[in-house]
Amino acid sequence: MPDTAVLPAPPGIGYTLRRDRCVIEVSPRPPLIRDRLTATGGHWTPGSTLTITLGSFRTPLLRRVFRDELTFTAEEVDDDPFVVEGRVAGREVKLRGDVRHRDEESVVVWAAGFVAPARASRRPAGRVARLLARRRLRVEIAIEFVR
Repeated sequence: MPDTAVLPAPPGIGYTLRRDRCVIEVSPRPPLIRDRLTATGGHWTPGSTLTITLGSFRTPLLRRVFRDELTFTAEEVDDDPFVVEGRVAGREVKLRGDVRHRDEESVVVWAAGFVAPARASRRPAGRVARLLARRRLRVEIAIEFVR
């Protein structure tokens, strides 16, 4: 083992999202359906930016509402309490939670909040998909970031 493998990461370096330890659950209000998203990548520097690239929805209805690849970005993220205000697919996102675990190697965060209804009048296919596009969506996340 090289001797650099045991050195701690320098301060100010961010964390990388661990894909197998990331859960993002979305449900419209009132709760008609619920779905989980997978993350394909992400990065977070505490006190600074958070970027998460999201995969597609499993539910066909939500896949019609959010057709493009989704990338969530937030410019400033407080980490105590964990507060995120950003945008995804042209919608505002506000999440509030806390850091559940922190050590030298990883940070586990949990947050819940809402995604505002779409402002653009992009017509998704089908009546139910249009109804979902106009609804406020509840979002709950649990993510582990590692150095």
